Amino acid sequence: MKTGDRIIVPAEINGYGRDLRAIITEIEEFFGATFVTVIFTEPCPEACGRTGGVYHDFQLITE
Repeated sequence: MKTGDRIIVPAEINGYGRDLRAIITEIEEFFGATFVTVIFTEPCPEACGRTGGVYHDFQLITE
C-alpha cells in the first residue's frame, strides 16, 4: 500500500457501520505498528470528506 491508493475500510474498524471506500493520505510507522490515515470518499453523508485512521494496514482491503 502507498499514499493515493484507493481502499475499502471495513465496517468493523471505521465506526460508520458499513464498509466505506477511501483514499490513503498518509502511512506512518511507529513503535512497530503501521498507522494509515485515509479520507473517506464513499457517498455517505456522515463520512464523505472526513479523515479516519487505523492502526493496522492489514485490516484494509485494496480495490
